[in-house]
Amino acid sequence: MDLNFRKIKNEDYPVCAEILMAAYKGAPWNNTWTKKEALLRIEATMSGFNSRGYVVEKNDEIIGMCLGRIDYYFSEWSQFCIDEFNVASTHQGSGVGKNLLKFISNVMKSNKINRIFLITGGEQAAKFYKNSGFVKSNDGIMMAYDLQND
Repeated sequence: MDLNFRKIKNEDYPVCAEILMAAYKGAPWNNTWTKKEALLRIEATMSGFNSRGYVVEKNDEIIGMCLGRIDYYFSEWSQFCIDEFNVASTHQGSGVGKNLLKFISNVMKSNKINRIFLITGGEQAAKFYKNSGFVKSNDGIMMAYDLQND
């Protein structure tokens, strides 16, 4: 499989928005994103000084992306928090995602990042990350407060 991994560029955002829209359209999320919403998600995620984004290409076509940010803590400890990780549906199950995670891991190791962290929904996504070496973290509890019902 001939894949090219690189940092994301601003001009990649529209293609990545299409991938994001398609990824969330199906199970388990079944969300309908507009192109404007998807672009806003990508632009917002990539707007910070600690933002990092990467794409994977096959035959000069973007087929996946990983967007996130570096969280910095005391004692020079840091983690890369994945906010979006999407592979085009036509390339899922072919090892693209696993190879993208391996690339991200190597980049983070070379930058002295201690851990990769993410929150995901759905058993299918959790199974993918588990098969890629991730383990369920007991470091905290995800909690939410719904302002619409306040």
